[in-house]
Amino acid sequence: MELGRNLKLEDLKKQGYEDIFLALGAEKQSAYKLTDVQTNHIFKSDVFLKKYNLNERVENLGIVVVIGGGNVAFDSARTAIRMGAKEVYILYRRNEELMPARKIELEEAIADGVKMCFLTKVVSAKVEDGKIQEIECVKTKIENEKAVDIENSNYTMKVDTIIFAIGAKANETFFNNLGIKTENGLVCVDENYMTNIDGIYAGGDLVETKSSVARAIATGKKAAKAIINRKESEV
Repeated sequence: MELGRNLKLEDLKKQGYEDIFLALGAEKQSAYKLTDVQTNHIFKSDVFLKKYNLNERVENLGIVVVIGGGNVAFDSARTAIRMGAKEVYILYRRNEELMPARKIELEEAIADGVKMCFLTKVVSAKVEDGKIQEIECVKTKIENEKAVDIENSNYTMKVDTIIFAIGAKANETFFNNLGIKTENGLVCVDENYMTNIDGIYAGGDLVETKSSVARAIATGKKAAKAIINRKESEV
């Protein structure tokens, strides 16, 4: 059964389920435009990792740049190594202290041969005949825990393949079709994690940016407590 296709929220309500908690996760991978020229050498992390898991080897990766600093970025970088990439770099716009990935991910990636470039933001890519020639980067500095571009620090780097691993958002179109309100890639909920539809709750990555497993579990517990308190107040 697939929610939105052959299963609807109103169907569950008719079956007697008074409260429903949505824990679908953020499935829409984020990326930004680097070039207007068509190329098959720019991937989103979910697509790239899925190819590896399905034994669909990506040939001629060459020099790979992974944009991001989370656990998925390191998964993508180490996977690129296993797929035969010539060199793999992780470019992250903040410093190591502000990087969301676990320390062990960094250590194991470096052991595998991945090279780190902190305080670096990729701004564009030069593509000719469908192949990436180079990327343009700008150095950054940290101000109030935010990455700020350093003026006149632009430089180029030879790259063959780019992988985006900068997080994911909720599929707003999917939720809007269910009648659930969203804003800026997140499902809108109240203090009890209930959506605009009575009895429909949501949590985890659907309602928080850069949510961790622990925080996602916490939203589920808070929503469950709210549901219980609501039922008790109705008795």
